[in-house]
Amino acid sequence: MFNTPLSKLSARGFARFDDLDQETRAVNEAEHDLIVRYAIVGIFVILAIASLQLTKIIALPVTAGVIFGLVLGPTVDWMVRRNIPQHLAAALVVLLGVIVGLAALTLLAAPIAAYSDQFPAMLAALRAKLAGVMAMIHELEEAANALANSKGAVNVSDGNPLMEIAASSSAALAGLLLFIFTVYFYLATRRHLKARVLRLCLGQDARKSAGAFFEDIEARVATYLWVVTVVNLGIGIAAAILAWIAGLPYPIFWGALAFFLNYLAFIGPIIVAVLMFAAGLVANATVFDAAWPAALFYVVHLFEGNWVTPMLVGNRLTVSPFLVFLSFIFWLWLWGPIGAVLSTPLLLVAMAAQESFAKYRAIKQEAELAAEAGVPS
Repeated sequence: MFNTPLSKLSARGFARFDDLDQETRAVNEAEHDLIVRYAIVGIFVILAIASLQLTKIIALPVTAGVIFGLVLGPTVDWMVRRNIPQHLAAALVVLLGVIVGLAALTLLAAPIAAYSDQFPAMLAALRAKLAGVMAMIHELEEAANALANSKGAVNVSDGNPLMEIAASSSAALAGLLLFIFTVYFYLATRRHLKARVLRLCLGQDARKSAGAFFEDIEARVATYLWVVTVVNLGIGIAAAILAWIAGLPYPIFWGALAFFLNYLAFIGPIIVAVLMFAAGLVANATVFDAAWPAALFYVVHLFEGNWVTPMLVGNRLTVSPFLVFLSFIFWLWLWGPIGAVLSTPLLLVAMAAQESFAKYRAIKQEAELAAEAGVPS
């Protein structure tokens, strides 16, 4: 290469060896930095997903507790401004939530037990009325089981069902307690936690950006969940009225079911409509009498999802439906139904973090340009 005449290098577009070396080195360094950057990000994402999956039994209730803490934080602040100690205010809020939850379970215990007994009859009625669809689903299940057995899958249903129920109940109770304590300790120490995080930020601009980020996520998540809760309450009332008009037993049960499952985006209202149709098949003689309450409920849901909720949340909390769907699918796969409920609040937190980081980078770039131009900051 060093014996190549200068005329040949000039023909290739390089007048001197330094130009050739400089251009080659610049391209390689840029490409190398980009590859390394994306590789590091990819490795971090993979490790983060694996960690969230492995620590699901702890990460799920803790994350849910923090999300609920963001929602209840303004209530605690309101009580603190009225000279109530923060720890006492947090304890009162959590205690009130526990009392409301126990009261709801007590009120719904009889309807849940009744419909649990009727569930086999509801399933049988669905199979009788939807025989063709059920046959197709059965064929798909057989094909999936054959594929799983061909790969040497292990059937875990041969264990003791009582032990499985006991283990799942213990895990659920432990997760519930962890969730309650997380909500309490977050509400009781959120100000000190925020102050310590801000002290870790180096520079005034970083502290301002971090403080704005905390305020932004609290405002976004709290506003979104409160709005969704009010909307779900309206959906629950509509479902209870439809169940009462249709003559279904325990209308309050259908209202509560619609209220809670409407937090489960996309599939929650479908589950309510299907169950309402199945209950109608058991209680009524004709398909039309069973179908109209479920169909009308789903129409109400479509009206709510496409007009009421977007109007109430406003442009600031409006998120691309495609991003909401991707977040829903990801967290449903990772953490199950509770993860699906938390998918939109977690997406709002991620969007707030991205916007805060972008603002911080813009501030730093303006400061650097001002320093280069000799303008005092």
